Amino acid sequence: MAVIGAAVDSETKRVFDAIARSRTLTASRLAGTLIADFIQAVQSGTTYTPTSTQLPAVACQPAHAGAKTEQVFVRLEPYYYDELGRLAAERRWHRSSYLAHLLYVHIDRRPLLCQDEVNAVRQVARQLADIGRNVNQIARKLNTSLEDAHVAAAYDFELLRMLLDVETAVVKDLVLANLRTWGAGDVH
Repeated sequence: MAVIGAAVDSETKRVFDAIARSRTLTASRLAGTLIADFIQAVQSGTTYTPTSTQLPAVACQPAHAGAKTEQVFVRLEPYYYDELGRLAAERRWHRSSYLAHLLYVHIDRRPLLCQDEVNAVRQVARQLADIGRNVNQIARKLNTSLEDAHVAAAYDFELLRMLLDVETAVVKDLVLANLRTWGAGDVH
């Protein structure tokens, strides 16, 4: 069996060990089961949703970033080790980073964005800023003189609203897709 190590903070390790002991499992066996269930759910196209209460989705780095971490070793069958490598490669991470983030997402119930997803959010933010600048220019023009009120009629505000709705939907879809890729379910 292949071994995967994941660096986690000491509190996460303590909680994970306690959960494993309460189920009469080793931490390694519990993590291996979690990974196997997750990979099976991803491959079958279903959403892996633990029965725990879900926290609101927040796109951010874990609160424990920078804390001293502990190391956990997990034994995986070769098939699951290869699948973990494939999933990690999709995000351009190492297996251990992917495994640690998988655990964080399942415990914290918050999405964790990879660099491509962060770039997509930045692009949407730029587009929304452009739309905001255009609205400000229209408002400034109307505030300086009502003679230019006919200019505002030339703008299609319904189209503007539609563009804002599209950008909002893009961000929502990105976060939901992120949660689905982690197997964390549709958290609203």
